[in-house]
Amino acid sequence: MLFYESKSIVIPGFLKIFQNILTRNDQPVTFLTYICDHIVTFKKIALMPKETFIKLSEEKKTRFLNAALTEFAANNFDVASITQIVKNLGIAKGSVYQYFEDKLDLWLYLKTHCEMVKFSYIQNLNRDDFSDFWGYYRQMFKEGIRFDLNEPLCSQFLYRVGFKENSAVVQPHLSSWKKIAFEFFTKLVEQEKKKGNFSKKTSTPSAVHFLISMSLSVGDLMQNMHGVDFDKNLKKGKSLFAKNEKELMKSVDELIDLLQKALKP
Repeated sequence: MLFYESKSIVIPGFLKIFQNILTRNDQPVTFLTYICDHIVTFKKIALMPKETFIKLSEEKKTRFLNAALTEFAANNFDVASITQIVKNLGIAKGSVYQYFEDKLDLWLYLKTHCEMVKFSYIQNLNRDDFSDFWGYYRQMFKEGIRFDLNEPLCSQFLYRVGFKENSAVVQPHLSSWKKIAFEFFTKLVEQEKKKGNFSKKTSTPSAVHFLISMSLSVGDLMQNMHGVDFDKNLKKGKSLFAKNEKELMKSVDELIDLLQKALKP
């Protein structure tokens, strides 16, 4: 179901996720920043898609999104072709512009859609359900695997957005996640410091930077130490992690060992 008021469009599941976060005192309310970034700063998000797309049946919406994701997951923005999307769908090219203002509008919608889908996999994780922070942190990666296996097109698209995309057109929109991640981990680090689980000698910004940087390095560790080839998986039509869950979690555990030593009180 789409929730919208006037011209502000929110992707499927938005209202439920937002309400869940606002009622969860144990979790950082970082999604509010996410909303502000995309509806206030990136105003294009609030004006899409067009009414014509909203009125499509769920089956037609899903079919269109899958075709668009397939094209944008396989190609960077400048190479991705609207013509190819409509050819695969068997619809007129003009239909796309009845749904979205332009190619960038479509790309931004896909990015927001996939980020929201991925976020839905970790929104219900509760720090209090884990004996320590690292069990909670580890489970985030497990949920990432579940997202990858269940939502391969979104996973592949976000991988390209995060690591392959080089178009100047979308460049301003590629790093919006950094602010969200920084605020998310800032709240977590402050909570762990209060509990006496993290060293208070290390400044929160430094600890957050270390956590984010090391988290991003997991992919490199998998490729360099365990021989995982993400691009090869994608070319074979497999999910990003394919059957490499064991290697991923081994990399995560090695990472956690280093982080624990660096941040212990």
